[in-house]
Amino acid sequence: MMPRLPVAARLLTLLVLTTFICCAAVARADETAARSADHQKFTEDFWTFLQDKYSDWKQLEGFPQNVPAPEAGTDGTIYVNDAAAKDLAKLDYGSIVVVEYQRDGKPYALSALFRARPGVNKKNDDWYELYYLADGTIVKSSADSSKYNRPGFLTKVIDGRLWVLSLDSPSISDLVAGEGPEKHVTLPGAGPDRKTIKTDSRETAIHYLFAKPGFVTYFEDGRAWIFAKNTEAATHFKKEGLPEKHVTRIGAGPMRTTIKAPDAETIDMFLGKPEK
Repeated sequence: MMPRLPVAARLLTLLVLTTFICCAAVARADETAARSADHQKFTEDFWTFLQDKYSDWKQLEGFPQNVPAPEAGTDGTIYVNDAAAKDLAKLDYGSIVVVEYQRDGKPYALSALFRARPGVNKKNDDWYELYYLADGTIVKSSADSSKYNRPGFLTKVIDGRLWVLSLDSPSISDLVAGEGPEKHVTLPGAGPDRKTIKTDSRETAIHYLFAKPGFVTYFEDGRAWIFAKNTEAATHFKKEGLPEKHVTRIGAGPMRTTIKAPDAETIDMFLGKPEK
């Protein structure tokens, strides 16, 4: 007879299997919903597993190097479960990393990264990410299906208009519930597919529009610096800062934002212009 696993281990094993099923099924999900009913249940079960445990886990001084940074960033209290703590250089399957975010001295949200099993999320080395509010409300996960999704933001189409909020917005719970904040700005035709954007500020809309996959963006005095990911220029920026030699295109970016980049080719790629 096989030994009976502890309750936590059995639940984690169930979550591993559920994660795999949810991620595999996301392409078949209803396009009108960010996640299927089964996927929603998984996010709720994962919170039930997590909420009373993570604060007792090992705390780290810095975010583990081999784990992809969560969309909401790494500026918070970092916890790892026993599976991760065994070997922080390897972080084998079963590892969970949590970043707890605080505002005014109180937790308001957390990111959980779960290395579930091979094949769950190949593009992220099988790390599955969930972002919760402090009360357990699920805001976003790796397997959510959203046409207008971009890293660091929650998007929702309501009455044909695209609502956009950053994940750290105090109004994020309103958007999760299906209503944007009462105080907002409206930007007709500014979004993808010429969607009207509604958001808490013009700045949020600009940052959202520049958050394109495949690029690193840095804002300075209202101008946007862009670097193609996994290039020498991006590595240099990360280590040394902004380059002296660069190209500037005034008003060429979304919402007439001035773009700066190491070269013209990077700007053309960002704007979707074909190479000459």
